[in-house]
Amino acid sequence: MVHNRLDYTRSFALAKTRQRIPKLRFTTWRKLGWHVAFRDPKTGTPRKHLFNIRDREREAEARVLYHAWVAEHLGANGQSKLPTKAPVPVRAPKRDTRILSGSIAEIASGFLDAEEARARVGSEPRRRGTIAAPVLRDRQKCVHEFLGFLNTQHGPSAVARMRIADLQMEDVEQYNRDIAKRGLSASQVSKRLQLIKAIIDRAGRPEHGKQILTWNWDSRDVAHGAPPQQRRLPTVENLRSLLAATDLRGRTMIWLGIGLGLGARDLSVIRVGQIDEEAYDLRRAKTGVERYGSTPPIVWAYVSKYQTRMCRPHGQVLFVTRTGKPLVHTKGKALGIWWNTLRERAGESKETVPGFYTLRHLGATEFGSRPGTSIGDVKRWLGHTSSSDMADVYMRPVSPEYKKVVQWVRRRLTSTRFKSKRARTQ
Repeated sequence: MVHNRLDYTRSFALAKTRQRIPKLRFTTWRKLGWHVAFRDPKTGTPRKHLFNIRDREREAEARVLYHAWVAEHLGANGQSKLPTKAPVPVRAPKRDTRILSGSIAEIASGFLDAEEARARVGSEPRRRGTIAAPVLRDRQKCVHEFLGFLNTQHGPSAVARMRIADLQMEDVEQYNRDIAKRGLSASQVSKRLQLIKAIIDRAGRPEHGKQILTWNWDSRDVAHGAPPQQRRLPTVENLRSLLAATDLRGRTMIWLGIGLGLGARDLSVIRVGQIDEEAYDLRRAKTGVERYGSTPPIVWAYVSKYQTRMCRPHGQVLFVTRTGKPLVHTKGKALGIWWNTLRERAGESKETVPGFYTLRHLGATEFGSRPGTSIGDVKRWLGHTSSSDMADVYMRPVSPEYKKVVQWVRRRLTSTRFKSKRARTQ
C-alpha cells in the first residue's frame, strides 16, 4: 500500500513538471490564421506565435512550420535552425493616388459638380439651363465610364496624373469605337462624346490652368452607334388579353398610356382634378412642358369610375402603391413590376408586348395619323419642347402591319362602353 502511494506521488510530481506542448490552431479573428498559443517560459505571460498563413487550405504547410516551432520551443532544434514562419509576400509599393492640380480627374470632378448644381430637385418646375435628376445620374455614369477607360489604357489612377495635353486623339477614337461596338444607339454614342468635349472645354477655365488640346477635335475619326430600331407596337389581341387580365385600376392606367401618352413617371405624379370630362391639363414630369387637350371619352370613363371607386380628395395623387407611395420613386418602380406581372398573367412576353412605354408609342402613332394634325399638336401631346425632333417620327402614314391596331384604338378612344365583362363588375 505504501509502495503504491509513493508511485502515485512520484507520477504526480513528474506530470506537474512536464512541459505542455501547445496545439496548432486556426482562427479568422484579427486575421491571425494558423498559430499556437503558449506561455513564455521565462515570464509566464501568454503569447501567440503566428505562422503567417491565413488560409485554412494551407494546413499541411502550417503543420510543417508548427513541428519546427515545437522543436525550437522544447530546445531540440539544435544548431540547424528550421524556419518557423512562412515568408511574408513582398508588398507592392503603394501607388500615388493623389489628384494633381489640373488633372483630368479634377476637371471631370468640377464638371460633375457644376452639373449637380443645375439639377432640379423633386417636383421643381423646369427652368432654362436646368436638368432633371435622372439626367444627372446618367451623365455621372458616362463620365465615370470614360475615366475608367483611361485608367485601363494608361494604368491605375492615370486620370489623377494626366492633363488635357496628355489626352491623345487615339484615346478618344478607341473609346468611340468601343462604345459603338457595344451596340449603343447613335444618340447614346453622341451623348458620351459630347460629355468628353465638355470636360475638354472646361479645362480652359483659369482654375485648371487654361489648358487646351494639342490636336484638332473635329479631325478625329467618328464611329456612329447603331441605327434606331423600329418600335414594336402591340396587336389588338395583345391589348385585349392585357385588358381582360387586369382590374379597373390597371385598365385605367392602360388607357391613360394610350389616350394621353402617359409614361410611368407621368402616372406617378398625376393628381385628382387634372382630368375632367372635357379636357385635361397636365405637366409632364420629365420636361415640365404644359400638356393640355381634349379628353378621349374612354379615358374619362375609366378615370371617373376609378376616382369614384377610390374616393380620393381633390389634388391628391391618383395612383399609389399599397403602402401609399408613388408608382415610381427613388427606391422602387412599382408600375414596372405590375406590368411584368400583368404580362405574364395575360400569357404575353417581352417579344409580343414590350414595356409599358409601348402604349405611349401606340397612342402617339394614332394621334399623329389623325387628319389635320400638325407637328405642334404632336409635340404638345407628347409633352416635348419646341426643339424636339421626336414628333417627326409620328408624322407619317401608319405602316400596313399597324393599321388594324391603330383603327381599333381610334374607335375605342371615342367610345364610353366597357367592352370587358369583368370591367362591368369592377
